Amino acid sequence: MSDLKLPGVGSGFPIQSFVDATVAGERAAKDNMFARRGNDIGIQLSSYGTLKGMLEEFKSSLKALGDEEAFEKRSTSFSNSGFANATADKTAVAGSYTLVVEQLAEAHKVGSSAIPKADADKKLGSGSLTLGVGDESFTVSIDKDKSTLADVANAVNNAEDNKGLRATVVTDDGGSRLVFFSDKTGTENTITVSATGNGDGEGTQDLSSIGTVTEIQAAKDAKITIDGAPITSQTNEIKDAIQGVTLDLKKVNDTSVDSEKPDTKLTIGYDKSTVEKNLQEFVKSFNSVIATINQLTSYNAETEKAGPLNGDGTARNLTSQIRRMLSEPIEGASAPIKSLTDLGITTQKDGKIELDEDLLKKQIDDNFSKIGQLFASEEGVSKKLDDMLESFVGKEGVLTKRDSSLNAQMDKLNKERADFEIYMEKYEERVYKQFTDMDIMVAQLNQQLNSVVAAFDNMPSFGGAKQ
Repeated sequence: MSDLKLPGVGSGFPIQSFVDATVAGERAAKDNMFARRGNDIGIQLSSYGTLKGMLEEFKSSLKALGDEEAFEKRSTSFSNSGFANATADKTAVAGSYTLVVEQLAEAHKVGSSAIPKADADKKLGSGSLTLGVGDESFTVSIDKDKSTLADVANAVNNAEDNKGLRATVVTDDGGSRLVFFSDKTGTENTITVSATGNGDGEGTQDLSSIGTVTEIQAAKDAKITIDGAPITSQTNEIKDAIQGVTLDLKKVNDTSVDSEKPDTKLTIGYDKSTVEKNLQEFVKSFNSVIATINQLTSYNAETEKAGPLNGDGTARNLTSQIRRMLSEPIEGASAPIKSLTDLGITTQKDGKIELDEDLLKKQIDDNFSKIGQLFASEEGVSKKLDDMLESFVGKEGVLTKRDSSLNAQMDKLNKERADFEIYMEKYEERVYKQFTDMDIMVAQLNQQLNSVVAAFDNMPSFGGAKQ
């Protein structure tokens, strides 16, 4: 309706103000109800959403401890760094090995005879190149119109059957030449070059001159010793010379730097630091969950204010299940680590857990594999907690269903609000019409009254004067 408030034509009463007051009276109770219900649902949605988010984070922290491979990872370290890198899989046996890098694998590199700089961009003419890498070879045909040094290099590099050889143009004080190098290192990947030309070039050099090459860098195999035993490899990546270990050689042990210790000691062990960090994250994440539950279910006796989930059965059930699982022994775990308490994890009065760092370090050093049984076995802590958390935050979880139910309630409430707005529009129209009809009726009555009064005023007097 219009915000313009005009008095009634017949009555002079502020009809629009009467309409607004009547509509406001009709609206007030419903608006308060909608606001109250919307606020209640919104608070619950936010509270359950916060709790669900924390539980999902906690669930993620369990993955790092629930995978058996987390306790099967190996760490590698060198007494002298820089000579090699190493990675080890779960099959590697913990121990130490003396490593000496005697020679790095290198790729073969050869260069053609030099062409005067002035002729570098001239066409060498048509012909063909036959290039070999190890036991394989391929042939490249060269057209006269595309026979400069750069053209020949491109033709080699783009050949469909290229066997792993690359070419580039190098220019120095002696002139320009083609340099060929193998993609692969090792003596099994030496390069051979032969060329034939048709004598139709522009400069002093023919394509056939490219077939005369000199060695720039010899092909070499990597050579190392492990505990004195010699090992040769075509590449600088050496796999399974030590079971489950991959070595990536970086440089030769330099005896001129330290002649007394030209070797380096490789030590393979369990990746204990990562497991220790994961356990610390487990405690931190668990305490975040408990802190969230405590806040949402709190009650302050002094202020008489309760948390949004105070008395909530779902929150109580969740807390009860978590505490029970943390305190009970784990089937399949081995002494001396049969429960979290044996790792130095104990429950406090507020439900949070505390970690004895010293005890944890000792158990990791002395009983590493048994920690894996506690967490990563089929009946381990991670599996049991994960299954329990899934019953709350999974697709069919309690909190997931609760969240869906609350969203459905909010949708229904919003629909009721929309329907109520339509009802109020029609209600205001009816009320306005009623007041307008009343105003017209008052106008008619006033008109009739005025007519009667006028009639009396116009009546003839009796006795010579009006009474």
